[in-house]
Amino acid sequence: MNETFVKEIISAVSESNMMSHCSKDGPLGTAKKRAAYVRREFPLVNPIEYVVEKGKKPLAYVPIVPMLQKLLNKTDVLDKAMSEKVHVPQEYRSYADGQYFSENSLLSKDEFTIALGLYIDDFEVANPLGTSKLKHKMCAVYWVIANIPAKYRSTLNSIQLALLCNTSTVKECGYAKVLQPLIYDLQFVEQNGIFLEQLGASVKGTVLYVAADNLAAHSLAGFLESFSVEKFCRFCSASRSDTQQHEMAVQQKFTMRVIVTEGDIRKLTMTTRPDTLEDLIDWLKGTLQASYSFNLQYQDPEFNNELCNLTDLSELPEKPTIKIIPVIELVPVHETCSDTSSQADTDILSISSSDRSSQWPDVFEIPKFPVDVEYRLRQGNLLYLRDATYLKVTKELKHEILEKLAETMYAFKAYPTNEEFETVAKALVQTHPCLKETGSPSGWVGWKNSLKFKMGNYRTKMRQCGRLDVTVNGGKRGRHSTSADPPNKDIKKPRKGEINFLPDFPEGKEEHNLEEARQVLVNEMTKKKPNGSLVNKEMDMTFALRRKEVVQDKPAISQMVHRWPALFTESQVYYEFSRVVGKNLRENFFDALDRFSPSLMDLFKNKRGLTGQVLAELLRHTKTTEPTDIRCLCLRGLPVVLGDDPSSFFKTCSDATDQDSYIQTPVGLLCIDEESPQLNPSKVGIILEGSLVMDDLASLPQAFCILFGLIYALHLDYPKYMKNTFSFVQQVMLSLGKSQLAPKIQSLKNQLSV
Repeated sequence: MNETFVKEIISAVSESNMMSHCSKDGPLGTAKKRAAYVRREFPLVNPIEYVVEKGKKPLAYVPIVPMLQKLLNKTDVLDKAMSEKVHVPQEYRSYADGQYFSENSLLSKDEFTIALGLYIDDFEVANPLGTSKLKHKMCAVYWVIANIPAKYRSTLNSIQLALLCNTSTVKECGYAKVLQPLIYDLQFVEQNGIFLEQLGASVKGTVLYVAADNLAAHSLAGFLESFSVEKFCRFCSASRSDTQQHEMAVQQKFTMRVIVTEGDIRKLTMTTRPDTLEDLIDWLKGTLQASYSFNLQYQDPEFNNELCNLTDLSELPEKPTIKIIPVIELVPVHETCSDTSSQADTDILSISSSDRSSQWPDVFEIPKFPVDVEYRLRQGNLLYLRDATYLKVTKELKHEILEKLAETMYAFKAYPTNEEFETVAKALVQTHPCLKETGSPSGWVGWKNSLKFKMGNYRTKMRQCGRLDVTVNGGKRGRHSTSADPPNKDIKKPRKGEINFLPDFPEGKEEHNLEEARQVLVNEMTKKKPNGSLVNKEMDMTFALRRKEVVQDKPAISQMVHRWPALFTESQVYYEFSRVVGKNLRENFFDALDRFSPSLMDLFKNKRGLTGQVLAELLRHTKTTEPTDIRCLCLRGLPVVLGDDPSSFFKTCSDATDQDSYIQTPVGLLCIDEESPQLNPSKVGIILEGSLVMDDLASLPQAFCILFGLIYALHLDYPKYMKNTFSFVQQVMLSLGKSQLAPKIQSLKNQLSV
């Protein structure tokens, strides 16, 4: 080194003299200056003090999100966390080789995700009265980044403190309240991730495991923490007397002979006998690496070892012979347009022209808001958890929240009910408690009202975009109505649970394109054996055009039969109902009817008066307990119980060509019997607007089900003389539409639920 360089080093050391920095006037001269220096120069995250309950000792929580950001933004830590794991088949080297890791949908991704390990423990500090007095006993939760190699993970500087509190607070308030800040941050990491400057992207993560000693594990799981109790082990549930008196037997292996195919017969052994049939099937699938579904048969010693279906593991002998029976799942290709009921149950329908695919959810899940909104809500929720202060909602923040909620609600329906608005508002303040309204008795009434206005504005926006389900009502809600009708007159919206009430045309298709497809349908239906696949495809394509006609134009039934002949076949009625409602009509209708049948029959038998006499006559005509006869009895008796007029609905004749018997019937079923009228006639037809649109149906329940589907497909109103019956089928049996029931229907539902 030359002399000049040495002088520069001496000068630099003199100017950076630590003793001069620590002098009274230096930058580290006071405790306040030193604390400020540490905050400025070191990646420090200050703990936050939380009051779990008033009068209880507070807890200290070190926010895990900023801690992860600061740690993973250090190059050496990030490099070790992202180091490639070595996987050797049939070797267990790290948590990444385990079953839980491979089954975790977040951690098992190819992209980098954060795996966290938690550790909980209690310890006693500074107690001069003795270590078992518990006066100063503390509960601590630590965490470590599990991604980094084990040799670094076990060092003290890799283990971080997350939460610290008195053990007495945990005992009195419970883990749910104590761990709430930590759980909230862990949910944020799972759902939103943390932004890493080194990667320029957000990285998600989750908890991989929670480690604890026996006492802490028992406490966390809600078990007894004392090991002097009768049942002290959470694994084997053995009692203390069992361990003193009995030798703990080794679990017996389960050996079986498995016939996979005639040329593949194996001897397999399980370490323990399975508890359920599902456990055995799952184990066989994994061992045989079978990707298909199958049932099991076994050789029954009681029947000279002939094969029987296995339904209960208790039937198996000690060393059984089991045969695998594959379940073949067929996807049929229909070459003809038949009216068989199985077609609508097995085909998979692709609704290219429909916007919605599901009903309004039973539990409304609040969507994720933009990142900045989520951050502000998270901070507000933490403040609410700490000191019960509510977030001051700015105009911009409220707009962002309401806009996202309106978009999510519109995805289910354009015109939510008042009850559904309440559901969303309630879910909002439950998910984000900092948004509660102090002046509202429920905490969310103001949000409900704001949602109603925002939903109206969102419909206006969708109307400007040309969405048919809202443009159809353009001008009907203002003072300057486009028609002579007063405002709010004849608003066209779903009233019976339709999810695709008025869908948009398929992308790239205009009305003239769909009209050409309709003509192809008409020509195909004139053939003796129409092509079923072509009919399904074109009916799916023209769904939006058909809904536009029945909702806006309301054509006569005779015109619909002429323009859409395929719609009046059994299979297409089921398809159309699925397009409109999103449910399998045949399956749901008959499942519900069979479920209510026993209760309905008991009700029929106990009825008195004139109603009871009519029902007794129906019961007298029911001569068998066949499912079809029971269904006929229930469908015949249901309108009697609900006060409808079944005589105006069920028409009887000996010849279908005799139109005088049903020409005045707007909606009904024609029971065709050459002899005396029967409860279940030999043939049944469907009447709409005085015309027989479908005939030769095999049974009355089948015809009733198809008629209900046609009412939805053609957008018809329920006839007044059967309104209660059809409403019961819709609201109670199929759970469609509004939940509020008419008094008669509610009364019947209550009686059937007893």
